[in-house]
Amino acid sequence: MLKEPDIQPQVTQQALSAGKRISVSLESFEQVRSLLEKFNEDCEITFVVALHDQSGIHIASSADTRPAYVNAASRHISAGAKSVEFVSCEDEREPAFEEATRSYFDRLECAANGGEFVFKSVRTEFDYRTVGFLVTSANGQSGQEATEGNSRAFEIKRLFDALIYVSLQYCLSPRQSDTFFGLAPDLLSRAAAQLFLQKLSQEATGRMNYGLYELCCDLAAAQYEGRSGAGYIVLAKRGDPKIKPSIEFRRPIHLSHKTGARKLIEMASKQFALLFDGDYFYGFCDFDQTKDCTHVLFKGRGIWTMQRGEQLLAMINYGTPVEAERILTKQLFQAHVKQVLPMVDAEGLETLWNIAIIAARQPVGTNILFTPAAPKEAQRLSSQCIPIRPVALTADVTTQLTAIDGTLIADVNGNVHAVGAIMDGGSTVSGTWQRGGRYNSAANYVTSSPHPAMIFIVSQDGYVDIVPPMNPKGDKWSMKRYLKLNSTAI
Repeated sequence: MLKEPDIQPQVTQQALSAGKRISVSLESFEQVRSLLEKFNEDCEITFVVALHDQSGIHIASSADTRPAYVNAASRHISAGAKSVEFVSCEDEREPAFEEATRSYFDRLECAANGGEFVFKSVRTEFDYRTVGFLVTSANGQSGQEATEGNSRAFEIKRLFDALIYVSLQYCLSPRQSDTFFGLAPDLLSRAAAQLFLQKLSQEATGRMNYGLYELCCDLAAAQYEGRSGAGYIVLAKRGDPKIKPSIEFRRPIHLSHKTGARKLIEMASKQFALLFDGDYFYGFCDFDQTKDCTHVLFKGRGIWTMQRGEQLLAMINYGTPVEAERILTKQLFQAHVKQVLPMVDAEGLETLWNIAIIAARQPVGTNILFTPAAPKEAQRLSSQCIPIRPVALTADVTTQLTAIDGTLIADVNGNVHAVGAIMDGGSTVSGTWQRGGRYNSAANYVTSSPHPAMIFIVSQDGYVDIVPPMNPKGDKWSMKRYLKLNSTAI
């Protein structure tokens, strides 16, 4: 934990004589860094701030909060820092700054190999202030090594890129300023999603419309005669040779006409996509023509996505983008099952995933224990459960068996052997007072069990815990978001 709330690098004599105090809030940054790592679990973020003028460059970072002055005489670039690629959000490039920063990275004990240093600068009355994020691989695998002195312009190709851009902008804003985003990380993520959609619109239509994001949020949240919005908006220039509208409006409808846009969305369907040229809705076309296009898909009340063909680019839930890695997908779930229960075959993986979907759709919370020793455990715990003849977990059976508290004991083929089980097991360090009785009982059982075991825990709000956890933090996952994302709402 960082003890000092501010980085205060040594400042120039000119600034000192003017009585200026230069500081950058690390407390605010820690919220920003946490947000960035939530949106990209595969990266680690090191924060760097630099003040530079003609007399030298003053650098400090979240890896080493002690201010470090780097002058021209002591700068050097070692082999360990050559793989850092500089990605500038500015048009101009400052070789002296890059050289000094490479030297600083060389002194830090951080995995800079294969990393990208994304930075943005502002000019003050006395100097430049630069804030940057060194983005490196969390799993220790470095990417292609960049050559010494390599630098390129910053491009927003992903939601994560847009989040980096607005985060750098926030970190460079005046500390007491209320003119940008304040200290609310969710506002940063919303601003990033808005910027990302603007870039997608510019790429697809040649126009960067600033009202499209708000319109999509309003359309997703609104109801038309009691029905939630559902349908496609395809971003495409008028006259695109790949798209032949089946219906063209004589008078295109501007996106500022929200009521009209809502009616058009009602007319759209999975086969009948609404065309948008960056400013105006101008007709409908067969969706098969637009499979490679960028489009917005409304999935139901408050839920919409940005997609390029079948590729998911971003998912928005009531105006706030969802962290992709917190959605429990089929691929992630089955990969974890194979790790914890290696005896499960391909057919069994499909069965267990189908059971997970059924459990996530239950109106009440439930626990399901999967273990190859299910018959033995049902017999051993018979005094604190209801043993039954094995029955496959279908939707109707699951609804019936989860009507009482306790855990379902199932084998790795998805057959239940006992219901209402109270799990035993010794206390374990994997438990935590911050979680409820369901989670801690599951952690105690799995840690103490001599048999391979995995417990799938679904809370009433649709969030999922898996014990043993899928990541070191033991974070909850969302299956409701996955189900909404893959629903057949339209």
